Amino acid sequence: MPKRGCTFADAAPLQLKVRVGQRELSRGVCAERYSREIFDPSGAATRACSSCVRAVDGKAACGQCERALCGRCVRICCSCGAVACALCALVDCGDVQETVLCASCATFEA
Repeated sequence: MPKRGCTFADAAPLQLKVRVGQRELSRGVCAERYSREIFDPSGAATRACSSCVRAVDGKAACGQCERALCGRCVRICCSCGAVACALCALVDCGDVQETVLCASCATFEA
């Protein structure tokens, strides 16, 4: 019995298997990080802030998503005092001063 013909003809998208290996990563997405690790004489790769991409000057990290933060991008929750990044913090600018809430405290306020 012969195989059934393709009912989609030319409208079907081309499906290819894609394998991403170390060579592709070192030339593409992770090229800067890999070259920094290889060619940095001190051997210590600098971490970048997740919000503004500056070099991280301390060990501050978001309590929700654990992304590294620089000193300028740290937001402190006014309810529980947790450190939050720009993506995980809810900032209310309605009053005289801005009020920052982390994601977990913002769910209880709503």
